[in-house]
Formats: sequence, structure tokens, C-alpha cells
Amino acid sequence: MASTYSNRLRTELIGSGEQANSWGDTTNNNFTNIFDEAISAVYDKNLGSAGGTYTLASAQGPVTQANNEVRQAAIRFHTFTTAKIIQQPLVNGAQYDRIYIVINDGTGSGTIQFKLEGGNSSEIIAPGGKAILATNGVNWFTINSGGSSSSSWRTITTATDNVFSGEKIFVNTSSNAITLTLPAAPATGDQISFLDIADNFDTNALTLNPNSLKVFGATANGTVSTEGAGFTLVYTGATYGWKITEK
Repeated sequence: MASTYSNRLRTELIGSGEQANSWGDTTNNNFTNIFDEAISAVYDKNLGSAGGTYTLASAQGPVTQANNEVRQAAIRFHTFTTAKIIQQPLVNGAQYDRIYIVINDGTGSGTIQFKLEGGNSSEIIAPGGKAILATNGVNWFTINSGGSSSSSWRTITTATDNVFSGEKIFVNTSSNAITLTLPAAPATGDQISFLDIADNFDTNALTLNPNSLKVFGATANGTVSTEGAGFTLVYTGATYGWKITEK
């Protein structure tokens, strides 16, 4: 019987009576090109020429990293400035469980979100952010996440946007009110700073969507309408949610 391949890492499984005198080569290739990469590889992926959705490469056996991106232990995405969906492809018509260490070295609006082909999506990872994501082939789970490591301020003028732990946001409501959605799975102690850069919150308010958590003590959207307001939110846990650090 010819070789078959495992569904998760696409490891070559030698059939009974096959590959006489070649077991060593196949086994060594499995360990060198598959198990090593799945346990400890850090794979660099340039998304500069990728579209809005990029499907990770998946192939059978001990192929190169570029031909089986889906099995890499950690993936560093870089050289992109717009939001990207990273899609985990089907294997033999089904989704299988995987764990990913994700490093987002994108800039500007270069967020990363993992998605199952034809299925659910993970949390959004900010430019400069990092996360450990796991999927059981149905849902995504955030094991650990860290927001943007950037010390610079980002300006938002659009009517809606997402913000991320660790960010500093200049909010410009000169032309319209703005609603910002807070992270879905923050860690206790995460902080986000906001500043009314155009002194217009009294005319066009800032609304904060707590994303099913709490902000200012409530699960409803919170509104800031004080001209020139500048403040920092800290996530205190599920009981009290996002709280302002200065009043």
C-alpha cells in the first residue's frame, strides 16, 4: 500500500511493505522538514503583493516552508499596510486543529485576522501586535495576545474603525462622529489612549463599542462628548471591563 499523509501536518505515513531500504530517508525528511518546522520554525511571509485574503500554502510530505506555510510554528507577516485575512485551507475537504504564533509586522492599517476556509474568524491583530491562536477546526481561541508595540500615535478620521491594545489614537471628528470598536479579547492591564485632536467631540462625539464587554461600567456603547478630551482606558477584567484611568 502506498504512503498516506496525516491531516494536520501532512506527515508521510509509509504504507505496509513500501519503501524498502528507504524508511530512514523518509523518516529523516519527516523530522527535518515537518516536525522541526511545526515545533520551532519562525517563517517570514511578505504580504506586499497579497490581496485582501491570503490562503496559506498546504502540501503533502516534507516540502519546503513556502509550500506548506500552514504547519509553521510561528509566522511573521511583514511589508504590508492594509488589512489582511489569512485563510487556513481545507485538507481533504475538512478543517483540522492547529496552533499559530502570529507576529504582525505590518504598518499603517495592516491588521491580521485568521479565518477558516468557509468558516469562522479569529480576533484581529493590530500592526505591531502578536498573538497565539488556536483552532479546533470550528472556532478560534486566543491563548495569548499583545497589542501594537508601536509608540507612535495613529490618526482616525473614518466613521468606524477597530482599535487595539497598546495603541495611541488621535481621533479627528471634524467631518463626522466616530465609533471605535474595542478589542474582543483583551488581557487584564491592556491600555488604549485617545485624544480629541481637533477639539470637536462636543460637535461630533466619539463612541466606544465595548465589543460585548464593558466600557465605563456598562455593556452599552460609551460616548465621549467633551471638547478636547484626552484619556486612557485600561482593561480591568470581565467584571468591570474598560475603565478610564484619569477623570
